[in-house]
Amino acid sequence: MTIKKSPFERFDIDPRGGPVAITERLRELAEETTDADERAAIRAAWEELTLHPLRRLTAALDSFPESRAAMGPPPRRAPAREPDAPLDLPDLIARPRARAALPPPTDDERALLGPPAPTDPLGRR
Repeated sequence: MTIKKSPFERFDIDPRGGPVAITERLRELAEETTDADERAAIRAAWEELTLHPLRRLTAALDSFPESRAAMGPPPRRAPAREPDAPLDLPDLIARPRARAALPPPTDDERALLGPPAPTDPLGRR
């Protein structure tokens, strides 16, 4: 089984270019070739990439391999808890990484939350 190349890869077209850039590149290629089959393939690619936006997007997403760095191993998960088990304090506390990702509360949000609980030894939420 052979893997079909994306029209972007086959004709060396930048997937970030719109229909005008695609048309210009395929017109250049059509003018350079004398092979009728190649011109038909160029014409089919032009129709695919300029007349069908969803197909253009799909071809663009399938064009090039992933270039971003690997995300690393998945995060460790907490042990599964029984569905009917009561929630305990660790179940309710935001994990440090999750807390760091949250934006700080606004003044309005702080006013809604009220003062820290008197039992909190650090005076934090």
